Amino acid sequence: MTICKSMLIFLLAGTAFGGGAADLRATIRSDAHNGWILETGGVEYRLAQVDGKISLAYFGPAGRPDWNASLGKHDSPAPHGEQYEIAGMAEGQGLTPDDLELVSHQELHPSADVDGLQLTYRHRRLALEIAVQYLAWGDTGVFTRQITILNKGAKPLAIESLPSLALELPAGEYDLSYLWGGWGRERQLAKEDLAAGERSFVDTRGRSTYGYSPWLCLHSKNLETRFLAQLAYSGNWEMNFARLPEGRPLQEENLRVSLGMRPDFGGPLRLSPGESFALPSVAFTATGGDLDDGANQLHRYQRRYVVPRTQTNDPLLVQFNSWYPFGDKLQVDELKRCADAAARLGAEVFVMDAGWFSGKNWEHELGDWTENPEEFPHGIQELAQYVRSKGLKFGIWVEIESLGIDSATFKAHPDWCLAYNGMPVMEGNRYHLNFALPAARQWARSVVDRLVKDYGIEWLKIDYNIDIGERFGPPQLAERQGHVLHDHLMNYYRWLDGVRAAYPQLVIENCSSGGTRFDLGIIAHTHTTWLSDVVNPLPSVQLGYGCTVEFTPEICNHWMVGDQDNGEVSLPNPPGWWDFMFRVPMNGQFGISSRIFKWNDELMRTAAANVTLYKRLRQVIKGADAYHLTAQPSHDDPRGWSAVQYVSPDRKNSVLLAYRLENGAATRVFKLRGLDPSRTYRVDVDGEAAADVSGENLSLAGLPVHLDSEWRAAVIELHERE
Repeated sequence: MTICKSMLIFLLAGTAFGGGAADLRATIRSDAHNGWILETGGVEYRLAQVDGKISLAYFGPAGRPDWNASLGKHDSPAPHGEQYEIAGMAEGQGLTPDDLELVSHQELHPSADVDGLQLTYRHRRLALEIAVQYLAWGDTGVFTRQITILNKGAKPLAIESLPSLALELPAGEYDLSYLWGGWGRERQLAKEDLAAGERSFVDTRGRSTYGYSPWLCLHSKNLETRFLAQLAYSGNWEMNFARLPEGRPLQEENLRVSLGMRPDFGGPLRLSPGESFALPSVAFTATGGDLDDGANQLHRYQRRYVVPRTQTNDPLLVQFNSWYPFGDKLQVDELKRCADAAARLGAEVFVMDAGWFSGKNWEHELGDWTENPEEFPHGIQELAQYVRSKGLKFGIWVEIESLGIDSATFKAHPDWCLAYNGMPVMEGNRYHLNFALPAARQWARSVVDRLVKDYGIEWLKIDYNIDIGERFGPPQLAERQGHVLHDHLMNYYRWLDGVRAAYPQLVIENCSSGGTRFDLGIIAHTHTTWLSDVVNPLPSVQLGYGCTVEFTPEICNHWMVGDQDNGEVSLPNPPGWWDFMFRVPMNGQFGISSRIFKWNDELMRTAAANVTLYKRLRQVIKGADAYHLTAQPSHDDPRGWSAVQYVSPDRKNSVLLAYRLENGAATRVFKLRGLDPSRTYRVDVDGEAAADVSGENLSLAGLPVHLDSEWRAAVIELHERE
């Protein structure tokens, strides 16, 4: 890749520069009309109170007028009626402000940079209390909303629907961006115009991101605003967009948006007398900018307030994992050879994946977490000690929520599992533990305690390979609770928190057949997440792109494996192709899972150089805003170019990872984002100094990137000149 100053075109036109959110702390204040204004990072959420009813007066960039006073860009009409932001049904009765009486409000100040508001409603006809809590998070531009419902009567109550997010947005033209994809095809970004009728997304598999993500970005073309939301829940959910014709032109109809948990069997959620229930929280934000601007606001919230920290993974550890070169056929001598090579490459943790336990079929014997004596005649301690002698940390894989159909643990404790019609629920070759049961949690904790004590693990990869569905509990309608899976998940979250508290040095990796349970809920309890089981370099360009749209990049974990998913690398291929393979998974947390003991000296040198390169990049990637400078490439047929830029919060450092794909032109100019226009940056290309360029020129004229061949990657590092 080459770059020269003569290729930079200096433009005189002005531009808007990205960067960190406005330096505005969260505030909650009352307005002159008995309402409230919530503000964070230049985003406002205004609640109005009229005749005792609460409505949404405005949501979007601060300083703009209320919706009912604004016609918007294309002279769209004002909203029809009040903009309610609570909706649902209980016992056939509505759950809207018309049905609810506001009985109290309380301003909250949980921390120095977080403010909140709690509104408590009483239903006018049912013995039902609903508390809605809003929090504004620092200067991120992100709010969260959580609803807690309480049955104050003497009879059970059935909640037919009550989404965590229920917005009624003003009339106008909207397009919707969402993320979709099944196993190995996760997080493909799609966009479509919203037309008449309803558009619904429903997850019933029992894991949150197998099919779609509980994430949305709505673009109001009239208001010039994008609204983003993300549900903090790892089970079944529903998302709906409705604009129903009412005799007016369609563009004059309000848009109703909802996002929330889907109860077992699709509902209802049943509350016993005196029972309270906290629905999953939802994070939401708005921006007058583009998708990346809004996504980065959610990323800052995730990074500062959601994802737990451990010093062990700071900086982000380079991993070696045993799965792709060996699968479940492990031999201690070969693993030692890999540890030798991984240490020479600069890896920092050696993780032994599935297959280390049982003696016949590991999937059928999940839950019997004892080492295979044939593969490890001297115990796993031997391998763990050898790995540590090479300067590497040691980690191990488990699938803690599942029990294999032939496991001794299941045969001894079938009552520990989720059940339906009196029988444990089985999917494929697995049963599913119910962490709502104390005995199941205690057993799972004892497994982790032993792994830490006996093997000294510092990395725990927790997989989840079951579509448990949505049918649990007794079959009789009157006895269904609707929250069996929810109760399991809340207790699983608490179990993860207990493990982290007991072992703060332990890195916990979340995995679910790749990235099929990767959501705002589970990232609050784990440190990093495996983004996909597909590791071939071409589709991995799309996978890394999509993951860094939804999540802060440093928790997106992927590996270099090789030309094939058995860890084979074609040695006759040129080093430029090898660089491409290594650099595709560098968009977050990085590792290697390949047959490195078969690599020749040239490939080993290339690998070591790329590991050294990543160790520089990770200093910027962790904590950075991410800007996607191209459209997302196709999963199956990636063409043209793909590029993602990372910018540190202080805007002093940036990294551009650029990939020339099939039919991509030899040179592509990228207009960089998030830089300080008044600063001068040293531009290093693949580790070599190329030019000093102002932030203004990098943003206005752009940075030309040249690659001599298709399937090549360039790494550009930018550092402020002192």
